[in-house]
Amino acid sequence: MSKNQILLSHILKDTLHLNFCITATKNITRAELLLDALTLSEQLPPNKQYAINLCQDRYLFIVAYLAVFIRQQISLLPQNTAEKTLTNLQEQYTDSYTISDKNNAADFYIHPELLSKKSKQPFPLVDIDSSVSISFTSGSTGEPKAISKTWREFQISAQLALAQFNLQNERCTLVSTAPMQHMFGLETSFFWVLFSKLCLHNSRPFYPEDIRTTLNSIQNDKILISTPRHLNTCCQNNTPWPPIKFILSSTAPMKKELALKLETTFKSPVFEIFGSTETLSFASRQITQSEQWTPYQEIKLSLNQEQLIIQGGHLPNPLTLDDIFSLNQTGQFTLLGRSSEIIKIAGKRASLSELNTHLNQIEGIEDGLFFPCDNERLSAVIVSKNSKKSVLQALKKRIDVVFLPRRLYAVKALPRNSMGKIIKTDLEQLIKTT
Repeated sequence: MSKNQILLSHILKDTLHLNFCITATKNITRAELLLDALTLSEQLPPNKQYAINLCQDRYLFIVAYLAVFIRQQISLLPQNTAEKTLTNLQEQYTDSYTISDKNNAADFYIHPELLSKKSKQPFPLVDIDSSVSISFTSGSTGEPKAISKTWREFQISAQLALAQFNLQNERCTLVSTAPMQHMFGLETSFFWVLFSKLCLHNSRPFYPEDIRTTLNSIQNDKILISTPRHLNTCCQNNTPWPPIKFILSSTAPMKKELALKLETTFKSPVFEIFGSTETLSFASRQITQSEQWTPYQEIKLSLNQEQLIIQGGHLPNPLTLDDIFSLNQTGQFTLLGRSSEIIKIAGKRASLSELNTHLNQIEGIEDGLFFPCDNERLSAVIVSKNSKKSVLQALKKRIDVVFLPRRLYAVKALPRNSMGKIIKTDLEQLIKTT
């Protein structure tokens, strides 16, 4: 056996008896998870290289993900399930098939009967340095990029993250609103749980009352995993929430005002993790205590003209991030903005995120953002009952006049995806029809 070949059952030998997942009808141990994955792997289409995992059920997604890995295939995790997205993916990866827990929705349909007759075969060796899955960036700044990751990268990153939050030996249950196909959901709902004593709740609650009901159904300590936009809806009324260990947020930096509101509402600390599809998570913070991010142990950071270089830990090679940062002597960093978001007009400089903050602080603005125009000026789109004139007058008091939007579009809603992000092509289409 070479160093990069392992038995997954051997890695988990000390935790195989522990619960991995709670469903509406039963508890599932890690040993049962591995057996289900082995059973499914023997039934997957042969002679294929890629499997597009469309499963919505968290547990079945994980079973399929593991089964594909055991079968020495690679999981493709699309950023959404739009017909155009899937068509493009299948055209790009011709040696692929789709796998889903919805009947008539894929080439391979997972149903309970497939897992009923358990495999009698020994667990095969797997190569932890081969690609286990390919994820895709959101496309918020252009075309989505394909990012391949190995099992070793996921495992080391998970172990560093668990150490950061002292969760290695905690028996908490995770409740998440993040889809499994998103890197945030994949890391926290699968790899964090697999390499600890944590347990995953199989539900994917969406509305605040569903989240509250799910949390109330769990007897032991629990952690709520979600996004700033989703969490904001959870503190819109005064209905009490059950006690939780903490809230974990990602996908966008949280405003301090929201974090303070959440900590008051839930009576629990709010933590964030920093990362990307390219890097996985590598830092955390509690913004009510400090706006600076603290990297995981073994992660080394340096600056090259305000761009952050990350290396060590789970990363096989150094990566330069497309953001602008400041880095202090203790290794903590502050995000100043994305390099692609820095706007220079008439010799003056501002970031789109900073301008968006000013825009959304105007009373009566439900949602809004700035975006560059072809004429090297800015435009903005808003969801608001305010008149355009009043919005411009309010902006004049907050930002330099050179950054005022030359065109201001009023719409009913911004085209945000399930993680609260706006895809560039969706925004362009909205503007064309407004």
